[in-house]
Amino acid sequence: MIDRVLRPTLYFTFFCNLMGFVTFLAPERFGQMAGLPAGVPFLFTGFIAFNILLFAVVGLWQARQPKMNKPVLTIFGISKITFSLLMGISWLMGDVKFAGFAMSLVDFTMGIVFLLGARGTHLATR
Repeated sequence: MIDRVLRPTLYFTFFCNLMGFVTFLAPERFGQMAGLPAGVPFLFTGFIAFNILLFAVVGLWQARQPKMNKPVLTIFGISKITFSLLMGISWLMGDVKFAGFAMSLVDFTMGIVFLLGARGTHLATR
């Protein structure tokens, strides 16, 4: 059951993170729909975009592995949920539009799937 949902979610997060990479790399051009602020220094947007790209590549790697890696899934779950929480706080502070926070709820959902997958991986190895 877990594998039936987990692997497709990892592939899905790969494509979502590729979109996130482009969105955060050039928020003036692509971040408007997500409600991201424009005029952010490239050092910040570039660093965030690179980390999103790194997560995309690791997610693709994990999806193609025969055995799930509990620490990778745990880090993915925590990072996805944290991103959604940060977007929610940013929306409440007026830094991003509600649309950006609403779109981040997809990340929150993926984070739950990854944490459940990590837990299932742990249970399966007992």
